[in-house]
Amino acid sequence: MNDFRRRQLALVIAFVSAVSGVSAGDRPQESFVKTWQGRRVVVRRTLFSLVYNERGLLGNTYSGKRDGLTVVTPSEGAYLQFDGRQGRDDVVGHDPQGMIRAVAEAYDGDALDVRQYRRVEPLLIARYEPGVELLVDRVRLGRDTVKLSFVQRGGPDGDDVPVTSLTIKWPVPLSKSFSERALIEQLILPYVDVAARR
Repeated sequence: MNDFRRRQLALVIAFVSAVSGVSAGDRPQESFVKTWQGRRVVVRRTLFSLVYNERGLLGNTYSGKRDGLTVVTPSEGAYLQFDGRQGRDDVVGHDPQGMIRAVAEAYDGDALDVRQYRRVEPLLIARYEPGVELLVDRVRLGRDTVKLSFVQRGGPDGDDVPVTSLTIKWPVPLSKSFSERALIEQLILPYVDVAARR
C-alpha cells in the first residue's frame, strides 16, 4: 500500500471514529461541527491572514488583529477575501501582497470625515505554511458558507486567539439536510490534514 493510500485510509478512519462519537439525534450541521471543532490539523496548502490595526467608529484602536483570507469554492477555485466592515465592501483578490494595497485603498478616510484617518491599516500578510500544526477552534455555518477558524499553540496573541481561517463558499444556500457535507470536506482536506492523535 503506497503512502497516499495509507493517508487516505487514515483520514477515513479518523472521520468514522469522530462521527461514531456523535449521537444519532444530532442534526447534520451539529454533527459536522462536532467532527471538526477541537481537531488538531496540519496545514497542507498555505493559509493567509491579514494582520492589521483597526480604528473603531468611536475612535478606539485595536492593534495587531488577524483575519484569515483564504476562501475556496467548488467552481471558482480559491481566492483571498477580507470581509467588509464599517459599511465597506469585501476586498477580494488573488495576490497576497496585493491584498495589503487593496485593503489600504478600500479603507482610506472619507472626504466627509471630520478627522482623516484610515479605519483599517493593513500591516502584513501572515502565512501558515505546509507542516504547521493548528487547532480548529470554531466552526461556523452560514447561509452559504462554512468557516473553520484556527488557533495555534504559542500563537502571537496566545493559544486561544484565532490566527487564520479557511472559508468554503458554496454557490447556493446550504440545504437543511447538509447533503453538501462530503463535497465540503473534499474542499477542506487539500488545505488541512487531520493530525494523528497523540
